[in-house]
Amino acid sequence: MIGPDAGTVAQFRLELMDLARRYKRYPRIAQENGWEGRVELHIAIGEDGAISSITVKKGAGRAVLDDEAQAMIRTAKSKATIPPALRGKAFVIEFPVEFFLKEEK
Repeated sequence: MIGPDAGTVAQFRLELMDLARRYKRYPRIAQENGWEGRVELHIAIGEDGAISSITVKKGAGRAVLDDEAQAMIRTAKSKATIPPALRGKAFVIEFPVEFFLKEEK
């Protein structure tokens, strides 16, 4: 079995990142407490095109930020279209989400 084309996966990842930015919400409790950080997610997409798992590869140090990063990806993925070249194939995307207060003003 031939795996998915790396270029197509990279293109889909960029589309997902672009969509995800629209759904990013900086949790109020994190803003009020000045919590910042970077969440690194490992997202597995199954052959059916759905998310089979999202794991926090490296957390931001605050569960509320880790949870928001995952929620943002789930929402964005529900709006994204799997390209024809990736349909029926399982693949993995590594995805960073940054929460920094200077960006939110």
